[in-house]
Amino acid sequence: MDTNVIIVAISSVTAILVAAVGGVLAYYTTKRREREAEWRREKLAHYTDYFAALAQTIGTDVSDEARARYCVAFNTVGLFASQDVINCLHAYQDLTRLPYDQVDNAEHDRRLTNLVLAVRRDLKLRPDDDPATFAFHMIAPHRNGTPSNKSLDRSHGKRVSHQA
Repeated sequence: MDTNVIIVAISSVTAILVAAVGGVLAYYTTKRREREAEWRREKLAHYTDYFAALAQTIGTDVSDEARARYCVAFNTVGLFASQDVINCLHAYQDLTRLPYDQVDNAEHDRRLTNLVLAVRRDLKLRPDDDPATFAFHMIAPHRNGTPSNKSLDRSHGKRVSHQA
């Protein structure tokens, strides 16, 4: 057999193998990225549901339905969240289960901020957040012109009741 024919045959087989292996690797890489994107979308939907349920429990007039929705959302987070998120979620829940007037506002916002940061890390949001400057708090819905019966006493950082 001629040397040139052998070289051409080896080159052809090598080119076919490289193309096949490259195609298979590209396929699996694409599938892996698609699965990661789908998982991130699923996590985002669950986290969105959790924070929507949490928002319904802010304020003084919280319905039993809102509390039940929050419990389901809270309990569901454990199925998909990172351990960091679960630790921050439990730290936040340990504080918020205290009576409303015993919760220090600054500590509440610090734990809520830690939870939001952990969720954002778990979702791999870019660019990365700066924990030293990132702050998050929630607001309670009130009608314009209608004073709430609870507000913040900023001098002490605690929630207090308004007396009529």
